[in-house]
Amino acid sequence: MADDRLQRRADRLAAQIEALAQALRAGDVPEDAASQLLSQASAAVLLALRLELLIQRPVVADAPRGPLEPYIRLAA
Repeated sequence: MADDRLQRRADRLAAQIEALAQALRAGDVPEDAASQLLSQASAAVLLALRLELLIQRPVVADAPRGPLEPYIRLAA
């Protein structure tokens, strides 16, 4: 169920990036500036989705811990 929610969020964010690309084209934004902005927006989306996935993942007692694991507290 959580995977479905994450996929829906990813789809919404991808649609927003596409809408941004269309707005930049319609606004005659220079291609190099538009490209840089879209690259940064895409990177931000990927980081947001990765963070959401890390927060959703259950912590297993004997599992190896990643660098953020000690700072993430999940409700049971």
